[in-house]
Formats: sequence, C-alpha cells, structure tokens
Amino acid sequence: MKIRLVSQKQIKKAYTRRNLPLSIDEREKIKDNLDKLPEELFQILGETLSFIEYVNNKEDD
Repeated sequence: MKIRLVSQKQIKKAYTRRNLPLSIDEREKIKDNLDKLPEELFQILGETLSFIEYVNNKEDD
C-alpha cells in the first residue's frame, strides 16, 4: 500500500505552469520582494523539496 502525503491533483496543480503574462512593473516588484527574503527561507524550501522528492522516490520503490 502506498501512502500519499499529497494528492495527485495537488501534485499536478503544483507542477503545471500557468502562462500568465506579467508586465515589466510586476516583474520588478517580484524581483524587489525576492531580494528582501532571508537566506534561511531558501534553505527551508530546499529541505522541504528534498523531503518531498525522497518520499516520492520511496513511493516508487
């Protein structure tokens, strides 16, 4: 029996890319906001993604 932490629908929604056109102002705003994020946030995101990949790989075995 495979235990799923995340449903297939949520995985599909997370990995599909939505094509939304962004204006130059919106891009600059996003870039400014990213510059303000602390380094620890990116480390936490990286560890979370690693855990999700680990669980998915275990599920395949």
